[in-house]
Order: sequence, then C-alpha cells, then structure tokens
Amino acid sequence: MQPLYYRIAEDVINQIKGGQIKPGDLLPSESQLCAEYSTSKMTVRQGLALLARGGYLRSVPGKGNFVEYPRYDLLTMHFDEMDITSGYPQGVKLLEATIMDPDPQVRDELSLPKKAKVIMMKRLLYSETQVAALDIKFMPYIKGKPLIEKEIQYIPFAKMVAKHGELFSVKNEVTIYAAAADQEVASKLEISPGSPLLVIEQKLLSAEQKPMGWGKTFCRSDCLQLHAVSAQYIQDQKLLNL
Repeated sequence: MQPLYYRIAEDVINQIKGGQIKPGDLLPSESQLCAEYSTSKMTVRQGLALLARGGYLRSVPGKGNFVEYPRYDLLTMHFDEMDITSGYPQGVKLLEATIMDPDPQVRDELSLPKKAKVIMMKRLLYSETQVAALDIKFMPYIKGKPLIEKEIQYIPFAKMVAKHGELFSVKNEVTIYAAAADQEVASKLEISPGSPLLVIEQKLLSAEQKPMGWGKTFCRSDCLQLHAVSAQYIQDQKLLNL
C-alpha cells in the first residue's frame, strides 16, 4: 500500500496532467490539504517535497505553493562509449596507453600546468561486423599511480577516471558534432579520408569544476544512433515508482 504522502503528490500530478490545475495556480494551503486527506502537516509536507523534487512545485515564502510547468523540453541522454560495441564481448582493442606530454589543446582542456603530464589512451571499438569508432581519452597523470592497461581497456571513461583520478568526477559534459575523417582516423576506421563522422567530445569535472578527463570518440556515421528522453519523464518515473 502506498504511503499517503505519495498519494497526495500523485493526485496533484494527475490534476496537472489532466488540466484541472495549471502552471501558475496556487495549490491549497497545507491546512486545507490536511483537512482534505485527514492527515498531519508532516505527511502533507512530505507530499509537497516530492512535488518540488519532481519540478511540479515552486514555494514562495509568505504566499504559498505554486504549480510549475514540467520541463519536457530538457532532455537526458545516457552515453557510455562501451554502448557502441552493443555488448559484443571482443568489442574493444587497446591500441595505446601511455604517459606523455600533452599538446596545447589537451593542456588547455585539462587546465594543466606547463610541466604536467597526461595519460593518453587510444582504443578501437567494434560492432560485431566492423570497426565502429576510435576512442581517444586523456587524464592528468598522478605521479606514483600505476597505469594498468588491462584494467582500463574495457571500462567506460567515467569509471576509468574514478579509478585513476585524485578526485571523483561529478559532472559529465558531452558535445556532439559532425566532422570529416582525417587521414589518421580514416585509416583506423577503415574508411576514406573525408568520410562523415559523428564526434562525441567528453569532459569530466570534479565538484570543484576541476577537469578530470577529456577526449573524443570518432564514430562511423553508419554505426551509431543517439537517443534522448525528456528529463521530466525520467523524473516522473522515479517519483511515481517510489
């Protein structure tokens, strides 16, 4: 049996979706909700907290709780470069894992001092039938931290940074754009130079906004599709499946 505070939140969400109450409307007061549901203020506040967490409620001190319009225009996309392999067991080939001096772009992306070094990892990702992507990633090198090639070969970038970084990353920035394959990428992906690519640029940052890792995944345009879902829908599912 669902707790009463959950039913209060669910009733309000259903009224919003059904058009009975609209964004900007003032919800009944806590006392009115207590009377309607024959419950305590603590229970009502738990229900209101769920609504606020789900993005359906805005509290204005001294005035009350107002309905917010759900943000279905904000999208959430799951990205893990290992998804490119579609679970193919032999879908990763480690080409190189080394400690090196960063070029100016890598140094800038990772906000590194002049004498700092980086760990560079280069992998090929395969679908069952063909090579699908070239993955090149960089992490700041921490002196004395071992680089274990077999350990990093098959894990996603975020987990790799968590294992080998000095801080945990809490923010993952992804930029997606189209590009033409240069000579190096074309040779690795077994395509002609100038062929269309989907490039996924990824940066991981700590809670202090310190860059923990950066790199690019060069994907053959015929081997990858990206799918996003409304963030509000995901939040609704979490809210309604407590």
